[in-house]
Amino acid sequence: MKHGADDKLIACCLTSTELREREATLLAQFSSAVLGTEELRDGYAFHLPGDGKWISIIAKTIVAERECCPFLTFEFVAQPGMGPVIVRVTGTAGAKDFLKTILCKPRGG
Repeated sequence: MKHGADDKLIACCLTSTELREREATLLAQFSSAVLGTEELRDGYAFHLPGDGKWISIIAKTIVAERECCPFLTFEFVAQPGMGPVIVRVTGTAGAKDFLKTILCKPRGG
């Protein structure tokens, strides 16, 4: 656990069991759809398909992660013409390292 610059705790409030379940379900779905990842100064920008199915999964992911990780900021941009969507996930100092452990894991296994 780390503290950010504004003294917010940088840690997920899920239990280990709940986190493993989230990683195996919702976060795995989100990660499987990522077309590209852009590193930002204070987080990451994830590029995902722009169709309704993926927008729904992205929205569910944002809702779930806001509940357990209140130190994160989410920005959602839908490109015109049903193009890809961009989800920027950022936070205070320490959040980027945290994101790397839950959303930037290598695919496959």
